[in-house]
Amino acid sequence: MALSIISPTIRQQVASLGRGLSASALLAQWLGAIQRENGKLNALLCVATEMSRQQAHALDQLAERFPEGLGPLAGIPISVKDLIDTSFLPTTYGHGRFREHVPDSTALCVTRLQRAHAIIVGKAHLHEFAFGVTNENPHFGPARNPRDPSRITGGSSGGSAASVVGGMAQASVGTDTGGSVRIPAALTGCVGFKPSYGLVPTDGVLPLAPTLDHVGTLANCVEDAAIVTAVMAGIDPDRWLSPPPPALRLRVALVPGLVSRFAAPEVSAWFDSLVHVLQSRGMIELAGSIELDADEIARHQSNILGAEAYATHRTWLAEHKDAYGADVRERLEDGARVETWAYAESLRFRARFQHAVRSWFSQYDCILLPTTPIPAPRIGETTVWIHGEARAVRPLLTRFTNPWNLSGAPAISIPAGQVSGLPMGLQIVGKPNADGRLLRIARRIEADIASHLP
Repeated sequence: MALSIISPTIRQQVASLGRGLSASALLAQWLGAIQRENGKLNALLCVATEMSRQQAHALDQLAERFPEGLGPLAGIPISVKDLIDTSFLPTTYGHGRFREHVPDSTALCVTRLQRAHAIIVGKAHLHEFAFGVTNENPHFGPARNPRDPSRITGGSSGGSAASVVGGMAQASVGTDTGGSVRIPAALTGCVGFKPSYGLVPTDGVLPLAPTLDHVGTLANCVEDAAIVTAVMAGIDPDRWLSPPPPALRLRVALVPGLVSRFAAPEVSAWFDSLVHVLQSRGMIELAGSIELDADEIARHQSNILGAEAYATHRTWLAEHKDAYGADVRERLEDGARVETWAYAESLRFRARFQHAVRSWFSQYDCILLPTTPIPAPRIGETTVWIHGEARAVRPLLTRFTNPWNLSGAPAISIPAGQVSGLPMGLQIVGKPNADGRLLRIARRIEADIASHLP
């Protein structure tokens, strides 16, 4: 199975339109890949074949008459997670009774992509209502990992990751409430960027937990993820694409207690080796360590997520309980049991945690940790053994990602080698509301990793 069309970056392709590159010819390659791969990977729930061809034809005419009028995403094929409203394609939210649902309006983030002349090629598969991290969906079947189709993509933006890594889209829009952009990016081997909370508008995105929800991007490189996210945020991409910081050592913090407790031994060994390489090459300076109370963070994250998700679904759940998949229904019913005092306590904890996170970045440039404690499990695998203890896959996969939803800090996962022949992601966490700096750091580390990994 071919993985990821080897193509120029977004900026290179846009610069070539009208100068030997046809948007229609380019699109034909991507639609061909969709036709070949989607049946195997189940990445896209809907493909916009005719609409995308019409858009590509219009772009070719624009490029011929007025090339200066091309937007920063002109001709770039992008898939959109099917949690995000589109008035021109069905939006199922990953739920069976919305198979034919076409919203009246389109989410603002997608409208901005279209204004930048991106071509929306389809709607990406997801865990039902985005409430899960495996992308095993009882209504549409599982999305499958392009690196090994017997394994999960991760979720809930699993179809987004599979569409990028499977060569069906150059980038994809996902959502991230506890790791749902970064986890599938890590498990499939692409870049997943969750920006600071609120940077990309969630208007027209079905909420899971509104105070934790982020819209983010999956792509083949950090630069491409930065461009797509900037467009959705209403920011000039050039603001984020200035050269990376001078080649000074980055002051880095690690989270050793969290990693040693939850990561599989082979993942810990991979991460230690990676950090050693970055340190020996002069890329990073280990400036300190951070201790997190993983159980406390997970409890408060669960209280907020559960209570807010139940508030979103309360009426639907009462009227259509049996229409929900068993796993999502159980989580929503757990959310109904979160008492008001517990929710309020968790909001207070979050405020204290956010203050602590901001203070860390007076000392450090970034925080490094694995994106996930394990590589991609097999589809249907519910537990894994770590340090002689059986651990449930779903909560385990979010252990390294959900603190940064709770804090609202930007975080990005970049491909960084393999464990047992499966992709692993390095997670880089940055200062809240300093997304451009995080992306410049990520581009430096991405380039350094690419220079020494096979």
